[in-house]
Amino acid sequence: MIAPSSYHPQAELEQTIAELEALDDWNSQVMAETEIGVFDWPLRSHELYLSPIFKRMLGYHDHELPDSLQAWLSHIHTDDYDRVTSALDHAVRSGARKFQTIHRVKHRDGTSPLFLIKASIVRSSQGTPTRMLGAVIDLTAVSEELPVVGVY
Repeated sequence: MIAPSSYHPQAELEQTIAELEALDDWNSQVMAETEIGVFDWPLRSHELYLSPIFKRMLGYHDHELPDSLQAWLSHIHTDDYDRVTSALDHAVRSGARKFQTIHRVKHRDGTSPLFLIKASIVRSSQGTPTRMLGAVIDLTAVSEELPVVGVY
């Protein structure tokens, strides 16, 4: 007699889905609690995912700011725009795998917070840049509102 199989693909699939959902919930909570915005830019596209937290850092609700490259670039402070876009272009074209910038942005309320952007440039096996994934941190809030060390 053949023993019944202990392999249950449906149960394994359900377990994997539950684990991925838990990981997604954890990731979302970490981003919200630490106030870290994220973006995802397929480099051959003018579409650019801007997380709701990133948009909130600029003073907008998620539905008020489009997910586009132009929306992001239009919020770079005028005095920093050429430096940031030149560095971005150089990073993508040079074969770099990382991009980082500290620059001012134009907030909806007229202020100019200071943002740190740290990103990875994903490249194909031939070295062609395919996408940029990054995190955004408001350095203004960190430097002006919080003690360097302490409980708050």
